[in-house]
Amino acid sequence: MLRIRAVIFDCYGTLVDIQTNEGKDEIFAYLSLYLHYYGAEINTATLKSLFHAEKEHYLNTRQERYPEFDIEVVLKKILQMRGLNNPFLAESCCKIFRLVSRDRFQLFPDSLPALRELKSRGFLLSMLSNAQNVFFYQEIDMLGLRQFFRYFVVSSYWGFRKPDPRIFYLACSLFNVMPGEAVYIGDDAGVDIKGARSIGMRTVLIDREQRQKTQEPKPDYYTTDLRKAAEWIKENG
Repeated sequence: MLRIRAVIFDCYGTLVDIQTNEGKDEIFAYLSLYLHYYGAEINTATLKSLFHAEKEHYLNTRQERYPEFDIEVVLKKILQMRGLNNPFLAESCCKIFRLVSRDRFQLFPDSLPALRELKSRGFLLSMLSNAQNVFFYQEIDMLGLRQFFRYFVVSSYWGFRKPDPRIFYLACSLFNVMPGEAVYIGDDAGVDIKGARSIGMRTVLIDREQRQKTQEPKPDYYTTDLRKAAEWIKENG
């Protein structure tokens, strides 16, 4: 078996303890009020309906098995329909959307200790996340994570998402390592473990609430604590 050289992390739910609710009416209420400053008369219900319709249209037009949408593109399209072509407005709307939808946002207690240990041991670290490019990088900066990683692969940039095998191949290729030389750490067996295993990567499932012990596919290593995952990786590296 090849020695592990690269460790590729999922972000949300693995390193970042986050809870979001994107169905809140408050999201679109705040956006509606914000857009009034730019002369747009669009009520909460209409804005919410337009958003979901444009998102569905975007996904349906992607020729992908696991399509990913880009929230900035969707909101920009809605703004243009209302005659708003300010180049910075869609980005600011995305940030408001994210801020209001977030109910919890912090690091797990074991995240930094595990990252420091793996970094000190010389492992190549990168991050692969089903996430939105428009606010992903600011969020990892808020939490002090960028210092640990050389590369980031964000699904909305590429237009397809985990468990698509291509996105895992991409993450390995950035370090010029074979899949067998990399391990993927994620919190979702049906997405993270499935996708990584499909190209021959080793896998770690972090299951802090112990809800996925019997789910398939099985990881190479199962744990409730990232520090234990780091120990397992060191033993196999």
